[in-house]
Amino acid sequence: MEDDFYQSLSNGTTSSSGWISGTWHTLCSPNGLLALFLGPILIAMFTRYMTGRPSIKTARQNGSTVWMVPYWIPFLGHAVDFMWNPLKLMQEARNLSPHDIFALRLGGITANVVSDPSLVKSVMAQKQTVVEFDPIAWTIVQRFFAIPKESKPKYTAAWDELNSHSGLMMREPHMSNMLQKEMNYLEQNIANMITFAHGDIDLQPWERWAKASFVSSSETEINLMALLRDMMGGASVPAIFGSGLLEKYPDILHDIYEMDNGMVFLLMGLPAWFPWPGVMKAHLARSRLWQALDDMQRNMDKFVDGKDVDYSWGELDDISEFIMKRHSTFKNNNFEIRDRGDLAMLWALVVNASLLVYWQVLYIFATPGLLDRIRKEVAPYATVSKPESIGKFSEAPKLKILQEGLAKSCPLLKATYFEALRLSDQPWSVRKVASDVTIYGDKRAEEPVSFQLHKGEYITVPHDLHMKDAKYFKDPEKFDPERFLVTDENGKVTAEIGTIRPYGGGPSMCKGRVFAERECLALVAGVIAYWDIEPADTKAGWVIPKMVKTTAVSKPLGDTRVRIKRRTFEWE
Repeated sequence: MEDDFYQSLSNGTTSSSGWISGTWHTLCSPNGLLALFLGPILIAMFTRYMTGRPSIKTARQNGSTVWMVPYWIPFLGHAVDFMWNPLKLMQEARNLSPHDIFALRLGGITANVVSDPSLVKSVMAQKQTVVEFDPIAWTIVQRFFAIPKESKPKYTAAWDELNSHSGLMMREPHMSNMLQKEMNYLEQNIANMITFAHGDIDLQPWERWAKASFVSSSETEINLMALLRDMMGGASVPAIFGSGLLEKYPDILHDIYEMDNGMVFLLMGLPAWFPWPGVMKAHLARSRLWQALDDMQRNMDKFVDGKDVDYSWGELDDISEFIMKRHSTFKNNNFEIRDRGDLAMLWALVVNASLLVYWQVLYIFATPGLLDRIRKEVAPYATVSKPESIGKFSEAPKLKILQEGLAKSCPLLKATYFEALRLSDQPWSVRKVASDVTIYGDKRAEEPVSFQLHKGEYITVPHDLHMKDAKYFKDPEKFDPERFLVTDENGKVTAEIGTIRPYGGGPSMCKGRVFAERECLALVAGVIAYWDIEPADTKAGWVIPKMVKTTAVSKPLGDTRVRIKRRTFEWE
């Protein structure tokens, strides 16, 4: 009998097709369709029932366990909701948590979210060996700022020295020296903020970016956020990095904005070719920033070695001591040009303060009666004097800003700064638990609480969650600077920051927070002392736009078009 090869193949095919046909028939049957419909629902309900972990006091360990918010989707946990709207998810969970602490499951990670001020303070007081930040910081530095992986050993060895330089932003006389440079730029730039010119060629750079529109020889219509953001960066960058950087690379501020817009994409490690809006722009902006800073570092090397510097950089003698000391550390520790991480310093200098002044100015002008009170308060420290004139020609009125007086003697102005931070700032602090630790609530409470956190888990402190909490701030969405004013027994009024943490906390707390506060107070005081601002749409009046979350201070959703003209002074 001959072998029938084709018969075997035919039988296999029939068997396979029969199985597929049978399976399809079963799935299309009423019972099959019911199973397809009910299966995912039952799995979700079972997951929801099993994943809610209550907070209970443990007999063997010190402290209670953290309540795990139940979730519907197995394996992913809360990841989808967290990516879609993290603030909404956390606000709802916080409202259900009796102690403002709860746990979320984000894929394979347990994140303990803490917003109670006492618990946050306890977290930030932990040693680095117990609650780690450095691994997270290095991930950010590597992915967002593109510091090469191979430079990590150099940074580890020089970390203490580099970190000590950041203290110059808070110590005298170094801080005052840097601030005085910035005051010089602010006094000059604020006085020439608006040119009232017809053509673009005669406008200041910040006017062009802000889409200035000529109204008359004494009035201009302009985008307030873009104007003030560039005004702030245009003073802070040359004060710290020297005038050469912004002069040679005039678009550097907007490269920082573009890179910051793509922070999520860069942290995710998406390549430049990834087909999603903003990814390519963020990569290109970061590349241009590195080119500019690498160029600066090469010429700083020549400068300290006594060699000829590229003439386009000028003398390089106005760079701050802070940046010069960082350069010295880089050079003495054999950092390659590409390893030097001043992009992180430049980014931190620009992104937060430049947006905050917009919100502060907007709220001051939009709040009835507040502008006149602040103008009266800052009058001794932000003065406008009569200019010199020759015949019919005269200079612009001269502005003088005393930043120390604003910081120490203007509590209402300072309170508007705190309140603008509370409403617009959205910083997060993230830590990794390196070993089991107990954190404590307010020990003065009637029933003090403590919670046990376990090795391998993460701690997330979304500071905006507390800053918008109605339990601590009455009418939390309302701009009310008075909430930060405190009167002592002698009747002296001061502005106290209270429990908000707009600068983060612990070892990673922003070292430039005092510097940032004073430069913001100076710009805001200078602008309101020198200029009158009103909404371009007088019928709509002042409108506070919705806030778009960024890496820290929120951006407005849409432009705030205003009309600006110089104030009329007593000698006019």
